[in-house]
Amino acid sequence: MFSAIVGILGVKALHAVSPYKKHKHPDVAQQRFPDLSLEGKLNPAPEQALESKGSTRPWAIQSHYNHPGWYVVWRYLVDTTESIKPGCPVVIWRVDVVFLTANDWKYEGSKAAEGKGGRTHTFGVSNPSKKLAGAAAYLLPGIAIKNGKPVLAEN
Repeated sequence: MFSAIVGILGVKALHAVSPYKKHKHPDVAQQRFPDLSLEGKLNPAPEQALESKGSTRPWAIQSHYNHPGWYVVWRYLVDTTESIKPGCPVVIWRVDVVFLTANDWKYEGSKAAEGKGGRTHTFGVSNPSKKLAGAAAYLLPGIAIKNGKPVLAEN
């Protein structure tokens, strides 16, 4: 749930400062791929589609669809001690920008059961560490990945 909020805040920021815009109709803007498109166009070509994702995971990218397009992934961590950035309990430590094709995604299934709720269908990126190599548009200095999690780097 919190990752969705981070992704939404990313959409708001990109809409405010880039040529990528949300669609003007609120129902379309909230429920369709992509989150943003060049000049807010409906049904853009993949090269003009931009999806915003929030994630606490250092490499994984998940989506409910396997749409081709640009993905901005806001990697964040919750720092309850505020030792990384004083006054900031949530820290964006890396931002990945990557173009993904339909072939980059693999179906991960669903645990949803009729009448019982559960997860919806999910796709993940195959070999994400390889796909994301060199895709970091922003890296917060002083962060390292240890045991699969972002942590304050040791000096």
